[in-house]
Parts: sequence; structure tokens; C-alpha cells
Amino acid sequence: MLHDMHDAPTAISPEFANQVPDIVAALSDAVDDVPLAGRQWVFYGSLPLGAGREGSDLDAMLLHDTALGLAPHRRDATWDGRPVTVYVLSHQDLADDARERRFGGYFALKLFSPSCTDVPDRAGALAEAAARFLGTLGTSGGFGVGPWTADQLLARAYLAFVDLYPGFGSYIARLAREPGLMGLVWAHQRAEYVGALRSMGRITSAGDDLWRHDGQEEPVDEVRDRCTARFWAFGAVCHGADAGFPDLYYAKADARASRTEQDAALGLLHGAAAAGMSC
Repeated sequence: MLHDMHDAPTAISPEFANQVPDIVAALSDAVDDVPLAGRQWVFYGSLPLGAGREGSDLDAMLLHDTALGLAPHRRDATWDGRPVTVYVLSHQDLADDARERRFGGYFALKLFSPSCTDVPDRAGALAEAAARFLGTLGTSGGFGVGPWTADQLLARAYLAFVDLYPGFGSYIARLAREPGLMGLVWAHQRAEYVGALRSMGRITSAGDDLWRHDGQEEPVDEVRDRCTARFWAFGAVCHGADAGFPDLYYAKADARASRTEQDAALGLLHGAAAAGMSC
């Protein structure tokens, strides 16, 4: 490994991290039928950042090693009076989503944002899932061959994410309301994302803190079409086969940040991608 996740800057709230064992215990009844082999809990969203509000729910993922054909799915649970969304899937399912974009990033892209796990030694694999999914997309589409700063690599990964799923712009807009938090999250993701690209051999040093991407460009339009079809299809399955899932997704995004705020946040990303400085 060329990066040490334990030494990377973190945006995870120490208070939340200390609660993880209790959270795992509280959720055990909701997943008592899931095999114990290879279990790894992952928590992401506002609460691990210490940015949750009254009524904020907790987002979780339970990875496991079962080969019994347990299909990826969503479950509802509670912790400390809060609703909890738990996605249950195997490590192989996550790997398939990262490498083959099997679920359109439904799982791998959740790990692009800061996350907290009860198995710290496997944290690097989480960052690599998101980096594997986004890496070549973030340097395709006319960006050229570099070299780029770490901030440019991260900004272009953000832009590739938003290009696939514009609703993600609301996440960036909410962070931009709190510059201090935005700075923490940016530093956290820069270390994890660029470290993961290095670990996978996707980038090499070009000197002077610059990086060159070694992957081949991808046909962005084709990838976008396939990913979005898979994402919306699987999202509908996880939401009771509701054909209105895309409307729900965008309604939540617009409720969290106005279109004006989202456009302004994207402007910040484009600036970082061009200038090579932190967002």
C-alpha cells in the first residue's frame, strides 16, 4: 500500500467514531440473519461528520463475505431514536460495482464521501472502490493527460460524479455553506482519493506535487448511459419497485439546496479543477 489510511486527515467526528461499537450492537437485531463472516459496517452521511441535525437519519452499509446468493438490498432500522437505512451487500457486490459499475455506482459512490468503519484495517478498500469507479471518468472528456495537482484530481472526480448524477450537487452545496467543514471534507477526500489512485497504480508522480493519470480515457457518454440506467433501476428496486424513485431522488436534492446554491457549488469545483487549488 502506498498510502496509510490511519495517517490521512479525517473529517469524521471523534464523538461519532467512539459510538460505533454501540451503534453496531444496536443494529444487530436488524441483521441477525446476515452471516457473520467478513462483516464490515460502514457509516456515511451527515452524522459521521458531526453535521447531523435533529431528525437526521443514519446511513449505513453492511458488507459480508457470504456466497449464499443473498442479493443486495435495503433495510430499515433505528438507533437512538433515529431512522437508519442499512444497505446489505457482499464485498464482491461492492467490487463488482467499482470495477464493472454493476449497480451504476449505487454503492461505490456512497464511499466517495467520508465514511467510518468498524474494521479500520479495511478502510483503504472503501476508498479504492470509489476511486476505481470514478478514476478514468474524472480524467476523460477533454481534460487531457495532465499532469495535475491532487486538488485537480479530486475536483474532476467530483465533476464526474455530478455529471452522472446532478443531484449530488446538493451535497456539495450543503458543505459550501460551512467553509470550515468543507475544508475538512476536502482534505479528507483528497488524501483518500489520491492515495487510493496511487495504491491501485492509476497515477504516477510527475514531480513538484503533480500527478499523471495512467488509465485510458473512457467513452463518457456510453458509460453515463449505462451507469444511470443501472443506478435508477436498482434504486427503484430498493424503494419498493417504485417507478417514481428518480423523482424522489431529485426532490430530496432540491430540498437540501436550491438550484442557485448547487450551481454556485459547481462553479467552485470548476474553479478548483482549472486552478489546481482547494475548493
